Amino acid sequence: MTRRRLPAVPARSARGHTLVEMMIALVLGLVLVGGVFVVFMGSRASFKTSDNLSQLQDSARIAFAVMGREIREASGTGCGNGGRADNGIARRNESVLNAAQSATPAWWSQLGAGIQGFESSQASPAVAIGTAQGQRRADTDALQLAGAFGAGFSVDQHDGTANQFKLNTSASGLTANDVLIACDYRQSTVFNASTVSGSTISYAAGTAPRGNCGTALAYDVSGTCSTQSYQFDPLVSRVTRFGASTWYIGNGSSGRPSLYRVFLDGGPEEIAQGVTDMQVRYLTDGATGYVDATAITDWTTVSSVRVTLTFESYEAGVTTDTTGERRLSTTTTNTIALRNRMP
Repeated sequence: MTRRRLPAVPARSARGHTLVEMMIALVLGLVLVGGVFVVFMGSRASFKTSDNLSQLQDSARIAFAVMGREIREASGTGCGNGGRADNGIARRNESVLNAAQSATPAWWSQLGAGIQGFESSQASPAVAIGTAQGQRRADTDALQLAGAFGAGFSVDQHDGTANQFKLNTSASGLTANDVLIACDYRQSTVFNASTVSGSTISYAAGTAPRGNCGTALAYDVSGTCSTQSYQFDPLVSRVTRFGASTWYIGNGSSGRPSLYRVFLDGGPEEIAQGVTDMQVRYLTDGATGYVDATAITDWTTVSSVRVTLTFESYEAGVTTDTTGERRLSTTTTNTIALRNRMP
């Protein structure tokens, strides 16, 4: 049998790639990898910037939502306008809390003017200016608010002898030691709930700062603890939680500035990180422009607040700026009217 022999392979076609060919392939590969790396780094930087921008927007939304609600409710008593005349009778605000009767009343203990501002050069009674975490940062304004926070509950009966309010619901959510406001068309009184059982709120005298100096709830022109009884009209009376808060820029837990709130007699609460500055201006009745806190002589005439907050991103190196820490930054202004002082 005759075997067919395959043609011989030329020696040149059997050899491998030359060094030049290998170098060209390597260069082309490096160019391709470099391009992919550049695209990856660009996408990563874009994501980082977008993520920080989203966090910055979240901080702004949270800050203005929570602060705005408390500003709108400032000076309210739960029974209409807190700082205006009602049915021809001037509204009178009384507090029977021990903290309000001391020589230096606790900042949270009185309804008072309902709102008060402090310029960067002014100390606020709620929090000290300092460098410790939670303390107020220098060169930033502070804002103090007080009023009935929430819708409140109608009163079915007020027994001034037994020192009890009976609400129209047994599911109020109120508890013992809550600070409350009772109001009708003539006056409002800040007091402490000693016990809450079903729909019944009892109040008694006590020695604690949040306790009641007495059980007589009438308005006292001398500003001392009242000794005169007062019967709230059940047809128009309401009982509402009393709220007092101070807003300021403090030293945050991350080492960066944050927006803080001190509520009632509690400790500092970090509301939004990355808020580096707060400036507040105020509009009074009959005025045409907003002014600083130092220009206000009567805080009961303030009807609107203009809050300017400056926000910075949590991370550095997220902008194309070639100087500084390269953080995203924005300044936002919100004008908020005090609902309880609208005509």
